[in-house]
Amino acid sequence: MVREELVPQVVSFNAAMSACENAKLWQTSLVLLSEMLMLRLAPDVVSFNAAISACEKGGNWRIALELLSGMLSARLRPTVVSFTASISACGGWSQWRGVLQLLSDMKSAA
Repeated sequence: MVREELVPQVVSFNAAMSACENAKLWQTSLVLLSEMLMLRLAPDVVSFNAAISACEKGGNWRIALELLSGMLSARLRPTVVSFTASISACGGWSQWRGVLQLLSDMKSAA
């Protein structure tokens, strides 16, 4: 029998990162995002949104904001989900200046 290797795909990583979000495993979602880059797979908007949401649910607002900035560096356009998860992450830790800045950025992106 011929053995075929599984080839990692963006959609597989996105599914795994979404599972991390639900389990509040933000560190694992960041590891997966790093692995994508090491494998030369380009994370997409869904990848970043899953990682941002995992950080939000895991209570790490700083990393959530870094990921949002990383989307722009990767020339990806943040979505409502991107901004909402980032705002929620900041709001949960009373980072109101960050929330106001994100609302302004969101308005500019529209």
